[in-house]
Amino acid sequence: MICDATALDKYIGKSPKIFFLFGSEIILKNQARDKIINFYKKDGFDAKKILNEQSYSDIEMEIMQSAGGTFLASKTIIEIIHDKGKIPKEIVKIFDNPNLSQWENIVILIKSSLSKVNKATKWVKNMDAAALLIDCKKLKTFEEKKWIENQLNFMQKEHVKDHANRIIDMFSGNLIAQTNEVNILKLTYQKDYDNNKNDIDGAEFLPYELGDKIIELNTNYALRIIKSIKRNDANSGLLLVSIIGKIINISINAHQNKNKRKSLEDSGVWNNKIPIYLEFIKLNTLQKIMPLQKKIYKLDLAAKGLAGITKDQFWQELDNMIIQLTSK
Repeated sequence: MICDATALDKYIGKSPKIFFLFGSEIILKNQARDKIINFYKKDGFDAKKILNEQSYSDIEMEIMQSAGGTFLASKTIIEIIHDKGKIPKEIVKIFDNPNLSQWENIVILIKSSLSKVNKATKWVKNMDAAALLIDCKKLKTFEEKKWIENQLNFMQKEHVKDHANRIIDMFSGNLIAQTNEVNILKLTYQKDYDNNKNDIDGAEFLPYELGDKIIELNTNYALRIIKSIKRNDANSGLLLVSIIGKIINISINAHQNKNKRKSLEDSGVWNNKIPIYLEFIKLNTLQKIMPLQKKIYKLDLAAKGLAGITKDQFWQELDNMIIQLTSK
């Protein structure tokens, strides 16, 4: 049986304990793999064996040894990595075994580099009859939106849509970049953010708000965000540097192009923010902003502990950078 990676939850507990992952989306493939492993770990499959190209000759022996144990034997997940070329005969041979459906002590998980499979071929037909084939293909636009919203399930519902739209606008079609954004949000998102946003001293902010306040030339608000994040999540310093650095690079690129609007569009700036960005660029001339590129590089090193300055100096330099970028 073949199912899409996004539908795996419907079939994972109903299918044979043999899975074949293929398709072009690496993120979906990795997520499906992790989901399968975690599902069967809860069912007592604690042992794990990984076989790659160098150990293909051991596939049959490893399966027989693990499947042929007693009732008290370890339940084992056997992960087979196929990362290049055609499907090797050792993997195809698995599905020629007449006892395939009787293997209760093992889960076989084959993670393949194939982007597609031909359903008319014999080995695919044999596999289709005995395993769940999981197609990790590129998502359509509506599927991508639903997928990213599902990745943001750690947020309050009222925040999900805006964050999902922002991530898709920035990284449409790139699930790796979208996943990186989600992982950053997991580290920085505060569920009680809205409850505290009117409390000036105790307010908590998301790092991504900083970018908006900088291009809006809102110095005080931007400094409040820096102060809040320093107090509540000092480990986000590198993320703040990245946000500021992106603004500087986008502005420099726009200055160096005749069509500034087109440059901003190519840099991924939202259409509704382009007029604000253009005003920001007017204030921050190329002569003014070029030296800041060197400063942000030094702050990037400092955030990684490579610049030889104290934490207090790092945060002070961030404040100075904000003031320079937003002062009229």
